[in-house]
Order: sequence, then C-alpha cells, then structure tokens
Amino acid sequence: MPGAGRVRGTGFLEAWFAPFALVNGAAVGLVPILLPVVSVKYGVGHVGLVMGAFNLGAFAAPLTGVLADRFKAYRALTIACAALSALSLWLFPLAGSALQLLLALANGAGFAGAVTIANLLIVERRAKAEWNSRLGWLETVLAVGQGGALLLASWLSTLSADKALLMGAFVPAAAIPLAAVLVRVGPAASTSPSPPPPPEPGAPHHLAHAGLVGEWGPTSPSRAHNLRRRPFAGFRNVLGGGFGWMLAAWAPAYAGTAIVFSLYPVLFSHSFGIAPQTSALAFAVIVFLSLPLYILAGRVAQRRGPAIAMTAGMGARVILLGLLAGLAAVGNVPHILPLAAFAGIMFAWSFLSVASPALTGQLVPNAEGDAQGMLNATSGIAGLIGSVAGGEVASAWGYPAALAAGAAAVAVGLVIFVCTIARRPA
Repeated sequence: MPGAGRVRGTGFLEAWFAPFALVNGAAVGLVPILLPVVSVKYGVGHVGLVMGAFNLGAFAAPLTGVLADRFKAYRALTIACAALSALSLWLFPLAGSALQLLLALANGAGFAGAVTIANLLIVERRAKAEWNSRLGWLETVLAVGQGGALLLASWLSTLSADKALLMGAFVPAAAIPLAAVLVRVGPAASTSPSPPPPPEPGAPHHLAHAGLVGEWGPTSPSRAHNLRRRPFAGFRNVLGGGFGWMLAAWAPAYAGTAIVFSLYPVLFSHSFGIAPQTSALAFAVIVFLSLPLYILAGRVAQRRGPAIAMTAGMGARVILLGLLAGLAAVGNVPHILPLAAFAGIMFAWSFLSVASPALTGQLVPNAEGDAQGMLNATSGIAGLIGSVAGGEVASAWGYPAALAAGAAAVAVGLVIFVCTIARRPA
C-alpha cells in the first residue's frame, strides 16, 4: 500500500534503503580495501587491472535500468545484484588472477545495478518535487553504509585473505532477505504522479544528485537516477552546447584520481608504512567528516555556479595529488601528512559530485537523462583507464611516478575545463 516501508517520523527516510546501503557498503567500503590487499600477491599491476574491471561493471547500470523499466522487477533485480556481490566477494580469494578480474567485474556490475534500482524506486514511484529530498536521504544512507563497511574492513584486513572476504561477503548477503521483505512489488504509489515533460529551454532545473556522492572511487557515478528506456538515444544532439568539452575535461580528471583510489591500501602500505587496518579506519573517518560538505558544495554551486565549484574541485585535486606524489618520493614522513592529503582529495569530491550533474543540467537542458548517462559512462571508462594505467606505472616506475601521472592527468582536465567551460558566461 502507499507509504509501506516508510520509517515513521523521519520524513523521506525509508526502510527499503537498508539493503542498498549494505550492497553499497560492500562495494565502496570493503572492495577498495580488501580486493587490492588480496590481489597484490599477483603484483601491483594486477591490482590496477582488478580495480579497473570493477569500474567496468558500471556499464551494468543502463541494462539494469532497461530491465527494470520493462519488467518492473525491482525486488528480483535487487536480490540478484546483492547475490552477485556476495558470491563474487566469497570466491575472490579462491580464484586465480584471470578469474579475479571476472569476479571484480561481477561485483562492480552488482553494485551498479543495485544503486540504479535504488534511484529508480524513487524517480519512478515518487513525485518529481520530492526527488531531491528523497535522493538526498538515500545518498546519506548509502554514505553511512560506506563508512560502516570501511570500519569493518579495518578489522577484516587483519585476518587472512580467505577469512576476510568470506566474512565480508555476509554484508551484501544480508541484503538479500532485507530486499525480499522491504522492496515493494507492484505499481507506483498513488502519491507519485507521472513525471512532467522536460522543461523548456531556459527554465530552471532541479536535477537531483544523480548519485555522485561517496566516491571511494570511480564507480559511484553509476548511480544515474534519470535513466531512459533507450540509453544514449540522443547521443549526437547532447554533445553540443559545451557538454562535449565538459566530458573531454572530466575524463582525464577522473582517470587521474582513479589511480590513488584503485591503489589506496597498497599505496599507503608500501609508500608510507601505513597498515591497511589504519588506512581503512582513516578512510571511514574521512567519509563521515565529508558528509556536511555536500550541503556546502550545493550552496557554493548555487551562489557561484557549478562551473566555479568544479574548477575549485579539480584544482584542489591537482595540488593534493602532486603533494601526495612528493610525499611518496620522500618516503619517511609522518603518517598524518599523506592521510591529510588523501582527505583533501576526498573532500574535493563533494564539490565535483554536486556540481557535475548541475552543470550537466545547464548544458543539456532537454536531455538530462541521456547526458547524465554519458557522464556516467565516461566516468566508468576513465576509471578503468586510470586504474589500469596507475597499476602499470606503479609496477614499472614506482608509486611516486603513478601519483605524479595522476596529478598531470587531472591538470590536463582542469586546463580543458578552464579554457572551454569555465570561461563561458553563466
């Protein structure tokens, strides 16, 4: 019945968020810590390949959206995604190097599919006027799931690989019965009228977060909430109006930062002597500290414009990645310095995650869904390239060289953005 599953007294917070928080936590809390620690036995280059395969799983998002649109099988798809996530984690330490790539891909696909369904449960069942508030609550719960999973990863990283991932697999596995109970089957609630037609050019846009919150990591942008039944149907028309230049800037900037996220626990262990247990705990603290910054980022983007917010976010990441590369080259530095630099890189994501979908709405006012899908696809490809390239560079020339390459790639994106988008009139 309408409103089923709502947690009383908490507005737009709903009980069915719970299974998605578990799958999200496994993907952006357990995976970035445990998979690199387990796969590094095959070399740091293999770590990049594993995390790149995980990123590639983001391309399951459009397919999941199409299946959900056609069959309305939200509950079954959620259960399938949770099961895929759990099974891939459980089998990962038992697999050889080649099979690990396939399992990482499967885990990324389960994650991308789950967060797609979560967003569709809002935008296809609730009034458009409620989207921003409901998606904001959803993203908050997902981020809390990430922080909790990182705390768990801090402890699991002290165990053997097979025990760590076997126990970690219980996190997404727990989402299966919760999804069966909490994800409602049936037509949209009566409080959710059909979405209105796209706004006219020049009309104000209220594009919701689009799920770019909580970057561990490159896969978070798979949370596209405005999927269409024919993804990328307006490809040729969307790239005009400056959006093509935005993608050209976004790709290298995203790929450059993917290097530090894909190598995070092994990078901090080998370059700074920080154990995975400590780096995971620090990551969790950083995630929780970053939550209020999304509100600040929204205000900055509203007052100064999303282009300014994106410029600031990219610029901060260039400086901090360069600083991290220098610290890695020096080697013996206080632990607080590299962790503070990493925290700054994470905090910059708050501004990029809010500003990028807002700017997308400005540049492509009549095809926001297709444009956001292209931005997500670009993120997936860039994350794949950055992860693989970072692993190979680190394997050949060391972690400082990989971080320096990441800083250079983000700088390229920043220059493109400043020369094309940021200089355009608001």
